[in-house]
Amino acid sequence: MDPRRDHLSRRDVGRAAEALAARFLESRGHLVLARNLRVGRGEIDILAEIDGERAVVEVRSRRGAPDARSPDPLEAFDAAKARQVRKLAGSPTVRASRVDLITVRFHRAGVDLLWLPCAG
Repeated sequence: MDPRRDHLSRRDVGRAAEALAARFLESRGHLVLARNLRVGRGEIDILAEIDGERAVVEVRSRRGAPDARSPDPLEAFDAAKARQVRKLAGSPTVRASRVDLITVRFHRAGVDLLWLPCAG
């Protein structure tokens, strides 16, 4: 599956971004505990153990070249989304001590991935 193709749905692009983010974390020696974890009415993209801490990792993705016409995936992690993810992270079943953000941009030249530890 090539997430840069126009015919893919947003869901397909999101799934590809989450898979890439999970592989990225694992390649750095971190343990992915769960993906797409339902918590009440919400969902955690990735629950991981990073440097001995439980972390909720929110994944935001976009298609298109990184220019003025294409929105930055960072813009999708606004204050309201950060509050929502922090609330899920603090739930009794999750008990994560931090919220990280990974952004993934798929474009013709390749894929850009940015990891922001403790972003939320």
